[in-house]
Amino acid sequence: MNILDNYLVNNYVLLLMLIGMMALSAYDVFLRKDMIRDLRITIILIFLLSVSDSFETYYGNLAYLSVWRVIFSAIGYSLRPIIILETIFIVYDKASRLLSIPALINIVLSFSGLFSGIVFYFTDDNHFQRGPLGYTQYIVCAFYVVVLLIISIRVVSDHSIQESLILFVMAVSAVGAAMFGLFGYESSDLVNHTFGACIMLYYLYTYSQYTKRDTLTGLLNRQSYYSHLEKNGETIGAVISIDMNELKWLNDNYGHEAGDKGLATVSKCFKTNVSRRDKVYRIGGDEFMVLCSKSSSGSVAEKEEAMRKAVDDSGYSCAFGYSDSGSVEEMIKKADVHMYEDKARIKAEMKEGKRQIHFRD
Repeated sequence: MNILDNYLVNNYVLLLMLIGMMALSAYDVFLRKDMIRDLRITIILIFLLSVSDSFETYYGNLAYLSVWRVIFSAIGYSLRPIIILETIFIVYDKASRLLSIPALINIVLSFSGLFSGIVFYFTDDNHFQRGPLGYTQYIVCAFYVVVLLIISIRVVSDHSIQESLILFVMAVSAVGAAMFGLFGYESSDLVNHTFGACIMLYYLYTYSQYTKRDTLTGLLNRQSYYSHLEKNGETIGAVISIDMNELKWLNDNYGHEAGDKGLATVSKCFKTNVSRRDKVYRIGGDEFMVLCSKSSSGSVAEKEEAMRKAVDDSGYSCAFGYSDSGSVEEMIKKADVHMYEDKARIKAEMKEGKRQIHFRD
């Protein structure tokens, strides 16, 4: 079996995953442009790593040392940390590009194998030997995995518990694959397939989230709202109904861009003032609903007041109403009634000059 046949047999599933993700990304209309870019870079890097590892294995089976084995080994040592780094850029768009410094240092050290044995070297009969800095690749990878875990904790603080779990699984998977190499059971196919599977897992998860969320505000959408009511209605302990005031006036006088900014701003006020177990939905143009879990912390009255204050401080205005008694259907109706009563009160105050709304440009 020649090297090409061997590569295709060992990497057939990986290639299918990479080709599939590349094809999907070409027609993706949901993900951010920078996320698509980093995804494609990562796909290419995983492909290059798989090719490099196959050639390194081929030259490693020769009875004599070839310079090509040194080159492909250096490429493999360089690419693994970079792939984890690119994963960080995919999942967290605010990650600093200064995180690239350890990966760049690792590249320099890895290619020093062409003239120095400080990281790794080979005996004349083609046996691999680790140098004084032979664990640099693993240290840099471990650093990036820790960063990924920190990001997963940050995601939890942003109420994205599911995404945090996905990132945690990805980090643990990377550690597991690396451990084989660290303890002398290195399998390049295992590492490469792990990278490919993790990237596909996160891509599919992220893509699915866009079918559940409103693209403007990032809140769960109307479809998710009805799905939650149908599947988890018994877990709902309170309902908060919200309607943004004067959105039409804002659109007519300042343009739809200003209206979109207002919707995004008040949505952030909602998300940051409820418990992690509570779900916030945009169910209409300027209509929102919060379904509070029975196990969530804080009273519904406290949450409503916190959201109202945050919205007022932002320069916008919303009407609120809540209910925490009766069936889910009854709570929704009561919350809507209280919200419309609040909306009428706010309009009356505005008409009488007792209340003014100052939209911030």
